[in-house]
Amino acid sequence: MTTLATEAAQAADRAEPGSTDLFTRLDSLPETRLWRAESLDGETVTLSPTPVGRHGRNLRELERQLAPHLPQGTDDETRLEIRMHHLQRSVTPDLFVAPEEVLDTSSQHWIGPDDVLLVAEVTSRSNAGADREAKRGIYARAGIEFYLLIDPLLGKATLYAGPEGDDYRDRAVRNFGEKLAVPEPFDFVLDTSRLRAY
Repeated sequence: MTTLATEAAQAADRAEPGSTDLFTRLDSLPETRLWRAESLDGETVTLSPTPVGRHGRNLRELERQLAPHLPQGTDDETRLEIRMHHLQRSVTPDLFVAPEEVLDTSSQHWIGPDDVLLVAEVTSRSNAGADREAKRGIYARAGIEFYLLIDPLLGKATLYAGPEGDDYRDRAVRNFGEKLAVPEPFDFVLDTSRLRAY
């Protein structure tokens, strides 16, 4: 992930003199399908490219395996942002699961974390540290029950469960090639042999 110091953010600051509102800056960015805007520290807006290549293929494989096991009335999402006002954080996960009625928004590009059942990230060379540490803490503090980390750099998949403070109580780590059980309400076994290492 690359730190954002873009003309769009600077223009937003000029448009609202003295404004330091993180979410105003996020909302003022031009829409693009090539980048995801996030704030992991409550101050800096960062951009990362949408998944392509092996990253994208790993994400699609996860989506294919997860889809038949989604709890009734939920769906997976890969574009919307999860905005945590109480934490001053904003994250656009590679994939997350939430109720369909929450995802069915026509007027905004974000939802709150309260209804999110699971988030998943696929690390890349540019954002591995953020996915392994910063986002894990954010998702735990937001009370999101499951965080699934697919790490092609290490050839591992980790499921974090039971948010408690800044981290998760439980974790299950599997090397690519092993099976990873994802408990209820999903209740399926992820076949990591179909994931691609970098």
